[in-house]
Amino acid sequence: MDALTLELLNGLSLFATLAIVALGLGIVFGLMGIINLAHGEFVMIGAYVAYVAHANGLSHWLSLPLAAVVLFVLGACIEVGLIRRIHRRPEVTILATFGLSICLRQAVELIFTKDFRGVPNPVPGATRALGVLFPTYRYVLIGIAVVVVVVTLLAFTRSRFGLTVRAIVADRDLADACGVRTGIANLCAFGIGAATAGVAGALVAPLGAIEPQAGLAYLPGAFLVVIVGGFNRLWGVIAGALVVAAVQTGVIHFYDAVWAQIASLALAVLMLQLRRVPVEGATA
Repeated sequence: MDALTLELLNGLSLFATLAIVALGLGIVFGLMGIINLAHGEFVMIGAYVAYVAHANGLSHWLSLPLAAVVLFVLGACIEVGLIRRIHRRPEVTILATFGLSICLRQAVELIFTKDFRGVPNPVPGATRALGVLFPTYRYVLIGIAVVVVVVTLLAFTRSRFGLTVRAIVADRDLADACGVRTGIANLCAFGIGAATAGVAGALVAPLGAIEPQAGLAYLPGAFLVVIVGGFNRLWGVIAGALVVAAVQTGVIHFYDAVWAQIASLALAVLMLQLRRVPVEGATA
């Protein structure tokens, strides 16, 4: 029973991490149709913001809003300087963001070198709950991730900005014709997507080594979550994170991590096939 409880807590921690990492990817794709292959690098840069904050004597908790601000500014600059010029050409966008990811990794490597960095755990130790000991910081991570996800969802579903976003998603050309400032909405959406990735990076920084290639580990999982949950619904991203976390945790419990990744990929392929069936039927 204790082993099952521990697996459930591990699954909840994985769900929180996947949800906050994939949320920004879902925002960017859902509004702008951008497949951002540099999203993992945004997570990596958020982790480096946490490292720099610690190196300068700042609290780890201060690094979370700092990472959000830094990545929002970076995301806004990228949207204005690059994405805005090519976002209606998906194949060019894929190539451009792939090149951007390489440039960001190289820039970070030039600044920080290839050396592994680390951020100390701000809440060391473990807490006993439900009969098992579980790292206290992971409870904190789950709580902060839930708050970030809820606030972001409310911003996109209950605010005037969210109404503008939904209008653009429904019909971009009509929104343009009605005077909606789609350029500003795109800038904000891309910036918010980058900011959530930055917060995710700062959150996971104490859990492992920080190095320029670290973002590559987060991109596949984020794409799997968005594919499973749906491309144009933020609630779907949360559902996708829950499903992927449950599948991976369950498969790891009975087999190993390799089979967990295979199972997640198979699930994503299945969801793509299921979504294609009605479209092909309607076309016929």
